[in-house]
Amino acid sequence: MIANLHRLRRYNPADSLARPSVRTVAWLTGQSDYRSACLSPAQAAVLRAVATPGWVGLEANFPYNQAALPAGYRPAPLLAASVRNSAQFIAALGSSTFRRACARHLQPLLDATSSRLVLLCGSCGLQLFYAALPWLRVPVGLHIQLVGLGPVCVRHQSHPQVAVAVVQGWRDWLSRSLCRLPCDYRVSAGHLDYAELPELPALFKQLLRH
Repeated sequence: MIANLHRLRRYNPADSLARPSVRTVAWLTGQSDYRSACLSPAQAAVLRAVATPGWVGLEANFPYNQAALPAGYRPAPLLAASVRNSAQFIAALGSSTFRRACARHLQPLLDATSSRLVLLCGSCGLQLFYAALPWLRVPVGLHIQLVGLGPVCVRHQSHPQVAVAVVQGWRDWLSRSLCRLPCDYRVSAGHLDYAELPELPALFKQLLRH
């Protein structure tokens, strides 16, 4: 966890990949590989399917920084990915330094979007957002839609400009045990299956129309 915090603090928010847009959609998940913000092929495919005309899809994951994009995507070993995501979840609950670092890299994305920002929050991504929220400046006129995909989230707070919808799999016992938010959409998925669900783009498009 210390290694990830050092990386987050070293990245310059001025190198954010966020670009000015009216409507933006992006992924927000824990980092399975602390060195990389590359989307998996499945995540990239979902993003392209959802980013219909009028929407800009940010093809990078948190922390959305140019310095966190290596030459290409490489899947992290499952055990290492689980340990890293668990460490980030714990840090989001217990470390104000980590929470401020998350806010520091989310802020450019909020500042670059003028109307609607949709964040596709896998696993601990929803907890990362809520951990950062007390230190975020939500611009006037910006509406943020959080879509929790099998979220692991035990602390959350309301904000007048932030809405949340939870998608949870029948077979996702981790999320069903460690999410304190009600489920809005139940799907046939385990904890690692959401990005590959064929019905996911249609569900996202339905949310984006609201």
